[in-house]
Amino acid sequence: MTVNPKVNPKKLRPYDTPPKRRRSPIPGAPDSAANGFLAAAAIWFSLASGLGVLAILLRIGHFNITFPLGLFELAFQLDERRVDTAFVNATVYGWLTNAGFAAIVFMTPRLTGRRLVGVPGLNIANAIWNLTLLGGLAALTVFDLGPNQPLTAIPWLMTGGLAFAALIVTGSVLATIGSSLRTAYVSVWFACIALLGLLGMLGLIATVGIVDWFIHFDELPLALFSAFVERAIPALWLLGMAYAMLHYVVPRAVGHPLASGGLAILTWLAWLVLAPASALAALADPSIPFFVVTIGAVATMLLLLPASFAVVNLTSTVRGRWSVLLGPGPAAAAFVSVVFLLASTLLAGIRSLEDVATFVGGTEWDNGLFIWTMYGAFTLSALAIAQHAFPRTLKRAWSPTLLSAAAMWLVFVGVTVAGVALMGGGIAEGSFLAQGTASEDIDAGILGYQAVAFSAFGLVALGALAHLADMFLLFTSARPVEYAIPGASAAAVASH
Repeated sequence: MTVNPKVNPKKLRPYDTPPKRRRSPIPGAPDSAANGFLAAAAIWFSLASGLGVLAILLRIGHFNITFPLGLFELAFQLDERRVDTAFVNATVYGWLTNAGFAAIVFMTPRLTGRRLVGVPGLNIANAIWNLTLLGGLAALTVFDLGPNQPLTAIPWLMTGGLAFAALIVTGSVLATIGSSLRTAYVSVWFACIALLGLLGMLGLIATVGIVDWFIHFDELPLALFSAFVERAIPALWLLGMAYAMLHYVVPRAVGHPLASGGLAILTWLAWLVLAPASALAALADPSIPFFVVTIGAVATMLLLLPASFAVVNLTSTVRGRWSVLLGPGPAAAAFVSVVFLLASTLLAGIRSLEDVATFVGGTEWDNGLFIWTMYGAFTLSALAIAQHAFPRTLKRAWSPTLLSAAAMWLVFVGVTVAGVALMGGGIAEGSFLAQGTASEDIDAGILGYQAVAFSAFGLVALGALAHLADMFLLFTSARPVEYAIPGASAAAVASH
């Protein structure tokens, strides 16, 4: 019998063929959750900054759109208040919260030396969070906003979805940390309290919404509760995560250990005590005892202490490596974030003074402070962690590019100018109001400030697009490399 020497008979047997690898429909790779949250954050950054440009534009030229939907007397409505509300929610829940989740699931395994628990569940939480938030933003254009501040304006059903997603993330992180929390790095402490604060606030919002559905509270209690939450979420969640990210990124970006672990713990303790109390300052109403509001105002001013501790500690950490702050990259973004953090905390303390609050409260000054806080302090710390983490989660070689530099500098310049313009406009607006000027004349008087802010915040939107493009090019064209794998040992991964 003739045998074809080019054919291996063993390979003709079907049981010698290796089975095809089945891929799970839900990603479960170690860093897939961080990648998903980072990608979602970059998309929300572009969307939120675009909404911010539209919100400022609507201050310059007022217009309303109403389109009946023909169902239960509902109508699609677009006006200044609804766009402002969508802008705040997209910024806080979309951009900054996705960046915070990404930072937590990136830092936790590297600081504990343990594999992240429940990665598929985290990816499910990612989908739940972002799809629910999209639905919530759509609902803002249809349903009545009532007396709610922006962060409590999303209907309770969708807020419950956000709380459920936050619960999944919290459970995964706490299960990963386990008994190592007592000896963990300070960033883990900041992140855990911040995450619990977010979960608690979202659960509280959903609970109040459900109860109001049946009982129908008066507008005053709802307005006071909404004002409290509006202060509590940034102070507990966003500020806590900013401290966590900065204490993680700065030592690794400059190649030095943290200057003082004791000062970092003191920063954490001061923030832990003062951040919840600072939200009481929002309860400015005759029905609330004066001492309660005073405690909130004093706590708001004293938040300058942990900010100062962090500035001293992180600046000391950079010693001898000041040159890394002159170019693009995580170190420069983190350092600029530290400056904005100190400045915005100082301005918030000044704003809590009774005379200042009476003068600039409800004016464009508050919007300028919002931009400095959210897009200066918090956004630049989020950019720093994204630029540090994404190359490691994707296992790609990365060095600062033109797009990286453009993202940081466009955001820095845009936020600085827009914040100053709006705060200047707020001072002018307060002066007009004190003089009893007519509303038409006030609008004309602050138009120039708003026009400057509109142009400047457009730079922030361009910076967001540059960040998104930079991440896309990193994913598609950067050279693959190997980084340390989380889970081997804490010593092996702590420097990553």
